[in-house]
Amino acid sequence: MITVRAARGSKLALLIAGALALAGLTISPSYAANDTEIYIVQGLPGKNLDVAVDGQSVAEDVKTAAVAGPFKVKPGSRMVTFSEDGTTVLENTFSIKEGSKADVVAHLPASSSGDPLVTVYKYDAVKVPKGKALLVVSHVAAVPPADIRVNDQVLFANIANGESLELTVPVATYKVSIVPTGETKPVFFGPVSLTVKGGAINRVYAVGDPEKKTMNVAVHVLTAGTTGSGEPSEVNTGTGGQAVGDGPSLAVDLVR
Repeated sequence: MITVRAARGSKLALLIAGALALAGLTISPSYAANDTEIYIVQGLPGKNLDVAVDGQSVAEDVKTAAVAGPFKVKPGSRMVTFSEDGTTVLENTFSIKEGSKADVVAHLPASSSGDPLVTVYKYDAVKVPKGKALLVVSHVAAVPPADIRVNDQVLFANIANGESLELTVPVATYKVSIVPTGETKPVFFGPVSLTVKGGAINRVYAVGDPEKKTMNVAVHVLTAGTTGSGEPSEVNTGTGGQAVGDGPSLAVDLVR
């Protein structure tokens, strides 16, 4: 039995579909009915790539180290294709659950002589303490296991191609470099200045090939929920023992 509310909803859906058709637009109900999203991270050096999911174009001319999206996709097993000038460069399948989000990264393997890879980094909703940032570093470059040095200290050690590590850090600008595991030279990449955004997931992908001088970083910043209270802008020092309202209230400004 169809209820009156359901019948009205069906009529409204038909009206919307008709309006879109008249406007020359199309919409896939299976895509619009969920919030499953992907971003495309282009980590192949020297290429401008077109991207399709299940044969449907989602992005064109995506440059090296660029992040495109978000794109809504159907949950389940999907096929992603990267092509250049009509020629397929890389194609692979990935799976994603309904309501999930992920970065789909095209990148070189540890050896630059190998075939390109697709690695999918999925992430859930997270909360970041106020005044802090979540820094996630992923190694997707043509180098062996490496250390990520931040302000001359090893914060991410022995990361292999395709691996990812995360750390909560204060909001600041950091000097980041990539070196062989346990060494300080040769420097595969950097140092470069990276300013992290507070209350956000700062996803950093090391891409390229140091032998061909194509090392780079792709940065994808996603807003996150926050926990705790923010840093105070002033400290109220009181009224010197006077009754409330009987004297001036002194405050020390913490913002310089």
